[in-house]
Amino acid sequence: MESFWQELKSLLKTLFCFVVALMLVPLLLLSFLCAHFGNELSNYVLSIKYPNLTISKSKKIRTLIDTPKNAGVFHFLLQMEGNCDFDRIRMAYAQHLTDLRDKTGMLRFPKLRQKLVTCWGHYAWVNDSSGFNINNHVLLSTHKYRGRPVTESNIQEYVSELATKYIPSDLPQWQVIVIPNSDSTLPYYILIKLHHLIIAEEEDLHVSEMLLLQDPHEKTVLTLSDALGDSSSPKLSRFVRKPEHISRLINHIIHLVICRWQKFIYEFESLETPDGSTSSSQVGNLSQLASLVVIVLVNVILGYMRSRTMLKKLKRRSVSYRNEVGRFQTMRLLLYRELDQRNLNWCVARNAAYKSLQPTNLAKVGTRFLWRLNLNHVLLLPYHIYCEFLAFGDVLIKGKTSYTSTYCARLHLYVPLLLYAQLEFFKIILELFQAPRNIYEVLFEQPTKELNILHKKSYAGRKIVTFGRSIDGAKLRTRNQGKFNSDLRESDFSLTCLAGAVHDYFNTFSGDLKVPNYLNTTCRTIDKGYFTDRSGDKSENIGGVVFLQLPLRQPDANHTKELHQIVERIRKQQIIIYLASIGQTKYSLLTSLLPHVITKIFINFFSYNFPITITEIYGATAEFQAVWGQKVQDVLLFRPPQSKTCLSLNLHRFGDNYRLAVMADTHLAPDHTVITRSFEQYMETITL
Repeated sequence: MESFWQELKSLLKTLFCFVVALMLVPLLLLSFLCAHFGNELSNYVLSIKYPNLTISKSKKIRTLIDTPKNAGVFHFLLQMEGNCDFDRIRMAYAQHLTDLRDKTGMLRFPKLRQKLVTCWGHYAWVNDSSGFNINNHVLLSTHKYRGRPVTESNIQEYVSELATKYIPSDLPQWQVIVIPNSDSTLPYYILIKLHHLIIAEEEDLHVSEMLLLQDPHEKTVLTLSDALGDSSSPKLSRFVRKPEHISRLINHIIHLVICRWQKFIYEFESLETPDGSTSSSQVGNLSQLASLVVIVLVNVILGYMRSRTMLKKLKRRSVSYRNEVGRFQTMRLLLYRELDQRNLNWCVARNAAYKSLQPTNLAKVGTRFLWRLNLNHVLLLPYHIYCEFLAFGDVLIKGKTSYTSTYCARLHLYVPLLLYAQLEFFKIILELFQAPRNIYEVLFEQPTKELNILHKKSYAGRKIVTFGRSIDGAKLRTRNQGKFNSDLRESDFSLTCLAGAVHDYFNTFSGDLKVPNYLNTTCRTIDKGYFTDRSGDKSENIGGVVFLQLPLRQPDANHTKELHQIVERIRKQQIIIYLASIGQTKYSLLTSLLPHVITKIFINFFSYNFPITITEIYGATAEFQAVWGQKVQDVLLFRPPQSKTCLSLNLHRFGDNYRLAVMADTHLAPDHTVITRSFEQYMETITL
C-alpha cells in the first residue's frame, strides 16, 4: 500500500511539473520574440553606426560569457613524428587556410585574417584585413626551455607557460606555435590556439582544417549500410542512446525515395538522340510532357536553394559582395535554363497534347492499360500467389527473402520497422511528459550543496595546462580480466579513476575545507571525427551535455559500481537535457529563448554549482596524419573553462590508449598537476 501512495505521489508531481511547463510556454514564446527582435535591432543599429565592422550574430553560450580576460580560446597540442620543417608547416597553413580561395576568387576563410573586437558588449569583425601577416600567427618557438632542451620531462611546463600568454588583441585570434625538437629521435610539438568564434562563424572551417589533420584510414566509398545509418561498430558507451528504429525507418524511406527518383529520371529524361543532341520531337505525349515538367520544377527548386545558400556564404565571406539578381529573377533564369536544356516550349507542349488526344492514340492507351491490368491481375495471378508463398516460406525459415517485390517481403520489412518506431515514438512522448520534472530535479534538487575549495577561490582568467602520459588499455583489461561487461563498463572504470584523482586534488586542501562526498560536474563526449572530418555538420561529432554527480573517494570496486549506477540513472533521467544541449550546440536553441542578460545570470548560477567539466574524447583508431605528410603521434584537446567553471578535464581515448589533459585557471597552480599524476597511478594500479 505504501508503494502505491509513493507511485501516486510521483505521478502527481510529474503531472504538476508538466502543467507548469505548459503554462510557461506562452511566456517562453514571448521571450523568444522579444529576444530575437531585440538582437536584430541592436545588430542593425551597430552595423549602421560602425560600417567598417561586421557584427557577430553568434548565440553560443561561450559567446555570451566570453570576456577579454577569460576568453574561450581552445588549445590543441599535436605530438609530431620526424624532423621539424617550420617553413613547410607555415607554407601549409598559408596554402590550405589563409590564402585559400573558392571558385569565385574570394577568400574561403576570411575571418582568419580579420581582427576580433568588442563593440557595446558585442563581438565584431574588422572588415579591413590588409594588415594580415601569417608570420604573426605561425610562430617558431625555441627548442630550449629555461636553458634545457625540450623533452618529455619539461614539455608540460613549457606548453603551460605558452598557454598562459594571451594572443595579442590587435591580431586575429588564432595562433600556431611550433616547438622544435633538439634531437631528431624525439617528437616535436605544435600548439594551436583558436578562439571559439572563428569556428562558430566560419561555416566551412572545421577543426580538422585548422589543425591540418586527416585520417589515413578514412573510408572513401559510401556503402549501403552507411547510407542506411548502420551503427553496429563498437564505440565507447555514450550517456544517452539515440532513437535507433525511427532513424532507420527515416533513412530507409529517404533511400527509397532517392532510388525511385533516379529511376524516374532515367525513364523520362533519357531523350537524347544517338549523336548526343536533344530533340523536342521525342516529347510525344502528355505523359512524357508531365514527367519532364515535374523534373524541371524539382531542378528549379533545388537550384534555387543552392543559389541562396551560396549567396549567403559569399556575403559572409565578403561584406562588399552584392548580388544583382533578385529572388524572382533567379527562379526565372533557372526555369529558362532548364526549359532550354530540354527544348521545352509552348509549341512542344501543344504538339504533345494534340498527339495524345487523337482518337487512335487514346484507343492505344486504353488498350494498353486494359492489357496490363488483365495480365497482372488475371493471367499472372497464380504466379504472384506462388511467389507470395515462396516469400512467406523464406521469411519463416530464413528470416529474409529474395522475392523483394512481393507483398510478404514488404510487410516483413516495414511492419517491424513501423512497430518499433511507434514504440520509440511513444517512449519519446513519455519522456516529454516526464521532462519538466526531471529537469527540475537534475538542476535544483539533486545537485549537492556541499562547499568545496573551488567555491572559495578567486580566478584570474588565464589558463594553465597539464597532461599525463599515454596509458595502455590492454594492460588495464589484463589486470581486471573478466570484470568488464554490460554491468560494469571500462568507461565507468576510467571515470572512477578520474573521480579518485579529483578527490586527491581536493585532499590537498583538506586543512582549509573538508573534501565533499559528491561533486557536481558537467560531461559531454566528442568523436574522433571532430579532428578529422572536413564535410557535413561541424557539430555532428559533439555529444550533448549531462550533469554528473561525481562521488569523490579512493577508487575501488564499490566506487565503480556506484558510478555505474549513477551513469545508468543519467541515461534514463537526462534524455531531454541531453537532446536540448545538442539543439543548443547545433542551432543555439536555448540561448534564443531568453534575453542575453537573463541567460548570463542562469549560466553564472549553474557554473558556480558545477565548477568542473569532463569531456570524453574517443576514436576507434589512434592514427592521425598531417597534410604535409608527417605522422601525428597524438592529439590533445584542452577545452577552456569559462564563467565560474575553473577546471576542464579532457579524457582522451584513441585506439586502445587513455590520456588525460587538464586545463585550469592559473590560481589553481601548481596543485592541478595532482589530478594527472593520480589518474595515471589509479589507471595503472587499481584492480577491481
